[in-house]
Amino acid sequence: MFGLFRARLPIDDEELEFQLATFKWLVATFGPVEQAPLILPTPEFFPAIARTKRAQARELFDDVRRAADMGDWPCELELGEGDLPADGGNDHLIRHEGASSPCGTFRLAEGPDGPYAIITYNPDMERDQSGLVATFAHELGHFLLTSTPDPGPGGWELHELHTDLAAVYLGFGIFLANSARTFETFHGTTRAGWRSRLQGYLSEGALVTALVIFQRLAGRDPLAPSAYLEDHLRKDLRRAQRVLAKRHPDMKAAVEAIELSEYRRD
Repeated sequence: MFGLFRARLPIDDEELEFQLATFKWLVATFGPVEQAPLILPTPEFFPAIARTKRAQARELFDDVRRAADMGDWPCELELGEGDLPADGGNDHLIRHEGASSPCGTFRLAEGPDGPYAIITYNPDMERDQSGLVATFAHELGHFLLTSTPDPGPGGWELHELHTDLAAVYLGFGIFLANSARTFETFHGTTRAGWRSRLQGYLSEGALVTALVIFQRLAGRDPLAPSAYLEDHLRKDLRRAQRVLAKRHPDMKAAVEAIELSEYRRD
């Protein structure tokens, strides 16, 4: 009975094991987490926003690439499809729930000097700079994962989940968590409305749990992201840290104990 009142993780045990396995795979494939800083929404990491308050997508993309230490990875940024209707016509109120177009896309192309990435972004994301950073981080996570033929724990069908965790591994967990669920209104001369959006593939609870794992693997304060998270996420972060500290007092040992062979798909 008293177990009902114990603090629980924002995710279930199966998803926690998957996260630990994915972090083990990322570290083994791309290097220790200590090499990646926790990326913060500050001028240190985003000088473009510091200069103009609202950076252009290209400037923001370049800041994200530098922060991810992928500034020399060959990339092209292109405009993708938007969600919101053009202002005009007879309708005066339109309700939008969910996004009809992706926040961003990634594909590889072959150039004269070898393969390069083409990353697109939804132009409606330009109003949400934090969400745009999360989009670019996710797509750069795709680019990172193309450098290994290993599909990751659980196989290719879990690739988008690996990609979200790769973005956390690159340091962008705060942005992904803050942008996982958003609500916005829009107004024009003849149209107005609202929409909600789910961005990415991991839930808010999964992302704050991944943030705690990332910080602890790096030997940093797992509650440091709290100052930059949305108010409702801070409670989940503290809860995840409290439970994981009891369950896995040595996070590196917990990750090392994972048998990746159990996640292989033949």
